[in-house]
Amino acid sequence: MVVLSDPAAGAGSGAVAPLVADALFPSVHLRAEDFRRAVRQGYVAPDRPEARRQNVTALAATAQAAFAFASGGYQVVVEGSVAPTALDAFRRESRATGAPLHYVVLNGGTAGGTAADGAPKAGSPAADAAEATADTVLAGLRRGAYLLGW
Repeated sequence: MVVLSDPAAGAGSGAVAPLVADALFPSVHLRAEDFRRAVRQGYVAPDRPEARRQNVTALAATAQAAFAFASGGYQVVVEGSVAPTALDAFRRESRATGAPLHYVVLNGGTAGGTAADGAPKAGSPAADAAEATADTVLAGLRRGAYLLGW
């Protein structure tokens, strides 16, 4: 199973994705941003028009890694901004591996009450919101609410 967390600005995927991954077993948490940031020489800010090739390549690498883990029996949570129009790389890997693809779009923020590393402080409104969102996502996964049929 692969879960794509598509945050709107401030949706809190950085807090929610690890909670979802921690509730699944065995699980892997991948950050799409890490794949884009892996480019050392020739990196282009992802919002620039000339970053298209870089962004497409990094997203394809993210999808390939996610489904490699999924094929190995792991439940994978991919954290990143993956617009519906960019799902093709994940759809191709889902078809190639036979692993199901779940797509979750987070809306709303978990702002406020964060620690130095950006994670919400335990007991803060942000932590409570992240936990509630993770619980909602997990319930939806159990129901198959986010499963994309290809």
